[in-house]
Amino acid sequence: MDLKKDFGMRLKELRSKKGITQYQLAEIVGIDPKHMSHIETGRSFPKADLIEKFAEALDVEYTKLFRTEHLQSKDLLLKQIISLLKKANEEELKNIYKIINSLLE
Repeated sequence: MDLKKDFGMRLKELRSKKGITQYQLAEIVGIDPKHMSHIETGRSFPKADLIEKFAEALDVEYTKLFRTEHLQSKDLLLKQIISLLKKANEEELKNIYKIINSLLE
């Protein structure tokens, strides 16, 4: 794992989900668009006060900016999903199956 790259990918994901361009987010938080690009590509990492500004601008708790587990490789994700499924009871497995099936149909 690479903290800078993972953070940048997650920031880009949340920004895109919000429908905000890289330039717009840079303007909202008060940084140069080039610096914004460097953060999203993992070439630099923001200081704590900037992380708080990102969270505020994207209307998320700052901890959500660090939720990057889903950005892992397919093989690692499958292993983790299987591990979680083994802990589920029968009723939970049925519900999980319904959710997965509806997503993949």
